[in-house]
Amino acid sequence: MKALGVYVCFAAASAAAAGLAPEDEKALMGRANEYLRSAQQGDAEKFLRLTHPALHGLFGGKEPFEAATRAALKALAGKPAMTAATFGRVVGPLRVGDEELCFLPTSVSARIGNQATETNSYYIAVRSVGSAEWRFIDAAGLRKRPEVLWQLFPGLPKDVALPRNEVTVKTAK
Repeated sequence: MKALGVYVCFAAASAAAAGLAPEDEKALMGRANEYLRSAQQGDAEKFLRLTHPALHGLFGGKEPFEAATRAALKALAGKPAMTAATFGRVVGPLRVGDEELCFLPTSVSARIGNQATETNSYYIAVRSVGSAEWRFIDAAGLRKRPEVLWQLFPGLPKDVALPRNEVTVKTAK
């Protein structure tokens, strides 16, 4: 069986996202790579540090969110399923109150047993205006309820175009 690994391909280095300075895009992509690796490696502490706190309210507070995250990452430990991951071009930033928000399209391939999945989704990258520290939300969790995005960020324009958010599952015969 072929060794599993993660191959993260960054958007073209010479093409900065409209409105985002090249050094900001580079920092965002570096942090997104850390976020992805921390999830894959089951590093709950790093993953929690890199996750935007807007999710806390959906879980009834910071402590329940952290407990659920630790449990989920522990359940995935030792089950390396991700075979490839790529990031698309950063979309944004959008000013939402005191924060800047970008969308980072993602494509993740995974295999568990005889099932292969291809997930095309996006990360929501958020930082306080004037800050260099990006935090993330994996929008794959919003696939069935995209309206939750406006619950998390009420100031986000209602007509914002969202990247694709779909999963394809294939079973080998």
